[in-house]
Amino acid sequence: MRRPNLCALLVGLSFAAGCGGQSPSSPSSAPAASSLAAESAVMSAMAQAMSQTALMGRTAGDTPNTFTVSCAGGGSMVMTMSPLPQQPGNVFRSSSRIEFRDCKNQTVTINGDPYLDTSIELSFSSPAGGTSGDSVSTMRTTGGLRMNSNGVQGRVQFNCTTTVNISIVNGSSPQISVSSSGTTTFEQPLGSTPVTRACGPA
Repeated sequence: MRRPNLCALLVGLSFAAGCGGQSPSSPSSAPAASSLAAESAVMSAMAQAMSQTALMGRTAGDTPNTFTVSCAGGGSMVMTMSPLPQQPGNVFRSSSRIEFRDCKNQTVTINGDPYLDTSIELSFSSPAGGTSGDSVSTMRTTGGLRMNSNGVQGRVQFNCTTTVNISIVNGSSPQISVSSSGTTTFEQPLGSTPVTRACGPA
């Protein structure tokens, strides 16, 4: 069906816009460089997870499905895709849970704290099979991760909401606009002052 396929596309778009984080402006130092490397590794692993979620969303069907994906450096991500009760009209709703299990990316090992939850609602102004129409996707990602960077422990908390508007006229290339709100909070190492970044592209 085309509706879940479009929803899968929007999951990827929403994550790229909603959880990209922004580059910090703190002075350069060894601890700061280590923290930045850990943040970069975490966001890279998150991008992998959400791209896999988008691909798997194409075959999620009407019942929960669980998938295990290997991480780049070892370990795994366990993803559970669950459709939600549908609303009247052209509205598609789903949720997903992502658990990181000793997922290694670069020099960082990532585990869930305890997991990430994502909910998405996609509404259409016309049937999904048509060649024209508008869609609005609202996606929220919450939850936490633990990271171990060369023995230095840290954590990340996500609370991001993203809205993606897509307009297609007579099969033309889609016109896309994105807005984001919320924060991503990094604490590296544990006990240090948390660093909060706005959700959205860098």
